[in-house]
Amino acid sequence: MASETPQKKRFISLRVKLLVGFTLLFMVVFAVAFYWFYTFATDVAMNQIEEDMLTTLYGGLEGIDGDTFAALAEEAELRDDGLSDDPRYWDHMAWIETIHDLEPRANPYSWVRGDLNVQNEVLFIGDILRLTQPENATVFREPYITQGSMITGMLTLWEDLEPYQDDWGYWISAYAPIINSAGESVGGLGIDFRADYVFQVQDSIKSRILVSFAITYLVLFGFVYLLSRTLTGPIIALTGIAREVADGNYGQDISKLYGGKTQDEVDALAQVFELMVSKVRAREEGLKRQVQELRIEIDEVKKARQVAEITESDYFVTLRDKARVLREQKIADAVAEEE
Repeated sequence: MASETPQKKRFISLRVKLLVGFTLLFMVVFAVAFYWFYTFATDVAMNQIEEDMLTTLYGGLEGIDGDTFAALAEEAELRDDGLSDDPRYWDHMAWIETIHDLEPRANPYSWVRGDLNVQNEVLFIGDILRLTQPENATVFREPYITQGSMITGMLTLWEDLEPYQDDWGYWISAYAPIINSAGESVGGLGIDFRADYVFQVQDSIKSRILVSFAITYLVLFGFVYLLSRTLTGPIIALTGIAREVADGNYGQDISKLYGGKTQDEVDALAQVFELMVSKVRAREEGLKRQVQELRIEIDEVKKARQVAEITESDYFVTLRDKARVLREQKIADAVAEEE
């Protein structure tokens, strides 16, 4: 079975990893910080609006006499234009206007219980819109079927703190009972309070946070880029030196990688690498010497073997015998001549 060719892994530099990691971490931290600040600022703004609304509502109740209000609702007559000629009505409307003048964000209105046979029916008594927006206002004793909140508001404090929108903006509301001298509820006072400030705060946070995010991110990104370059620079240089060493070029100046005034892990790595290179170089030179010595010994063995092969051959033995005979003949001739 043929072995599978190993897939080449994609190279991603440490600098890119640092930048991507920083970006993700910064976005998470920034998102958490933004959510916290956004929620905190919204809650603070909402609490302030709620406090102002309740202050206005309770202040408005102080200026309404429950007995007079009940008599107004029972006895005043409606005229053709939807108002009333009863002086008590205009006194009540003057107080409604005063509430609005003291707190322009508040739109006050008042009501009494309507026909008891009609579920949740109320009758409007006062309405600031009759003075500020007559075309959108209720008329005196105009019936209205509520979902129950205004009925509840005649018994106890009721608040709707979830901003709702109409053609004039965002609002929250609160209702409270109007009490007569006997301690009985004879109607209710409501305040529709502008909540646009909450959304203005939110929009301001969004716009400013985005600008702050962009500036902070660019500054920190540049800082991380320079930091990553400082951290990865020696590693990149050490990688290049390692390639040269792998090619057998041991004369590399590694001391420049750890020659700073301070030391860190990269400096320690460079020093260890330099020591490793020196040991590898010494080991390789030792191996070369051993190989050279071994080569000489092999050559000598080869020569001895070749000599042995020659001296032990039949031809060489014959030549040797002939040479011996010739030497003996020469010796014999020389002895004969001397005699």
